[in-house]
Amino acid sequence: MNMKKILVFFSALTVFGAFTACGGEADKPAQTTQAASTAAATSAVTTAPTTTSATTTTKPDPIFLDETAGKPVPEGAVTFDTPSLYGAHAMNGGGDEAPVELAVVDFDGDKKLRVRVLHEDGQEFKVPKIVFSLPDLIGLENTGKVGHLSMDLTCLAREEWLNDDGSKSVVVGNFLGAIAGNIASEKKKDADGNLVQNDWATHVEFKYEDWDNFGHTWRCETDIPALMLESNAYADKDKGTSIVLMRWGQKNAVDFYIDNISILDKEGKPIPIVYDTAKNPAEVVKDGKESAGKLDSSVVVAGSTAASTTTAGAAEAVSAAATTTAKS
Repeated sequence: MNMKKILVFFSALTVFGAFTACGGEADKPAQTTQAASTAAATSAVTTAPTTTSATTTTKPDPIFLDETAGKPVPEGAVTFDTPSLYGAHAMNGGGDEAPVELAVVDFDGDKKLRVRVLHEDGQEFKVPKIVFSLPDLIGLENTGKVGHLSMDLTCLAREEWLNDDGSKSVVVGNFLGAIAGNIASEKKKDADGNLVQNDWATHVEFKYEDWDNFGHTWRCETDIPALMLESNAYADKDKGTSIVLMRWGQKNAVDFYIDNISILDKEGKPIPIVYDTAKNPAEVVKDGKESAGKLDSSVVVAGSTAASTTTAGAAEAVSAAATTTAKS
């Protein structure tokens, strides 16, 4: 009897030992997996900064952005493809009004009206105010029909912007201004003294900016009259009506360009442009993005034998083109 108990005891001990041995082997793969996961995590943490460092390099060169890309040119718009200033001229009444040079330019294959503010070093930039006679554009009989205005506005930096921290960059910066106009030759009131016709109205103020790129194009548009104020509508058959584009003064030399001026009636249909471009042609000046952002950028008057000019020479060329246009 004692012998049987002894045999059972040893048998149980043998089974227990085998079970313990299997359990020890089962733990080893788990430990290996945990070690591998830890190593992988450590590797990921170690390599992440390296990857980030590799991709976070110097800032790319400034570029030109066109927010009108892919948008159709409005039907019947003034495109300047037939070179003419379309009667554009600058207000020169003194005060805050800036002297400007106006020229039709070939802007990388697309003709636009360029506005270049004349400015002396050390002086603050004044406000260019570019005027288009409404009767000259659409005919006297249509001035009271205007219900919507739009135009494409392009900015191109020609000088460094001085930041508040003293750093400099060739960027557009702020582009702030308004589309306004003389909406009648004089104000009118009704019998009760209420204003029924204003003589001047700001149709829309625009606030654009670009602190990364040397060039940018936006489309600015507004209904007429703004805010549904009938006293700010254009007067019917009024010779004194006009469209005026203004840019507030800024801190660096930035040319701006006008293109695709669209004038719609109150039903949203284009009002035909009747301006006589044949009697008022303009000489075309070469310009565009390829010379943007360079302080020594040059322009060439069409037909000129010179391949390029200095900045000073370019200004003379543009001035000559404007003078020729004014005389024609």
